[in-house]
Amino acid sequence: MSKDRHIATRFLTGTILAAALVAAGCTSPKVSDSLYRSSEVGTSKRIVRCRVLEVREVKIRDDDSGEKGEAIGGIAGGLTGGILGSTVGGGAGQGIATVGGATVGAVAGGAAGRQLSDQMHTRQGVEYSIILSDGSEQTHVQDFLEGDRVVQVGETCRLQIEHDGKNRVLPAEHLQDRIQAPKQTKIIP
Repeated sequence: MSKDRHIATRFLTGTILAAALVAAGCTSPKVSDSLYRSSEVGTSKRIVRCRVLEVREVKIRDDDSGEKGEAIGGIAGGLTGGILGSTVGGGAGQGIATVGGATVGAVAGGAAGRQLSDQMHTRQGVEYSIILSDGSEQTHVQDFLEGDRVVQVGETCRLQIEHDGKNRVLPAEHLQDRIQAPKQTKIIP
């Protein structure tokens, strides 16, 4: 193997490894009815009772996952195509083959990178259509992780209202219909 080809192969390997590490680091924290972020511990949230009108399984894809994969795949494909094209012919023909290989590689790598990234950054979710006690209807999409319980149509649920707008529907099967008001402490001056 020539020295130039050896350098190009090492560069390509490093580029692919760097792209894989970047893609692995692009995961988003998932929140479901049984998983909380550490920043949520010790915080209180408002709860509103509701009833489930409809529930369905959905797929959730990270917002910009496809674009990242397309860029990484395009770069890796372009480099690979350029290196392979440079091995064809000689002189001006080799230059044309190098550019052609890089172009075809970039397009194919971009498409493959988008598809792979979309698959890697797509996860299970559940969409709830609920009705609140005031009669208003809402839909909520949230992650679904192993161990979560899907609240079924017609069941009472709790809508946990977050300050950041990332509300979630929680099961309410153990809530009593009636409870006594908590005892109050009177302060005597």
